[in-house]
Amino acid sequence: MARVNSFLLGAALLLGTSAALTACSDTCTGSIETTVLYAKPGPKGVGRRIYVDVVNKPELGIKQTLLYEGKEFGTFSHVVIISDPTNRYASNRSICFSQYRVAPAETDGDLAEQGIPNISVSE
Repeated sequence: MARVNSFLLGAALLLGTSAALTACSDTCTGSIETTVLYAKPGPKGVGRRIYVDVVNKPELGIKQTLLYEGKEFGTFSHVVIISDPTNRYASNRSICFSQYRVAPAETDGDLAEQGIPNISVSE
């Protein structure tokens, strides 16, 4: 009987934890949804450059193997870099938007990032 109670308690804790994680997820308020991979400081230390994988508009990004701090982070199918000069998306796990403009590529000399689209989110 004690074993059954332990199992039920474990299952309840697991379900409670997953429900709590689901309840905290970001809500998407735009027509384009992205998953945040990581961020780097922006040009001249202003803001951030946020590396995202586009979920529902594949033609926006490119397939790219990303390096983070000199180590392979992973290969993603639809990578885009979002310019975030005001740290608006500092704690986001996902970023949703409907309007954007293509920004000029940063010229920081990182050859591993050539060809990744840079965008600025309008809304």
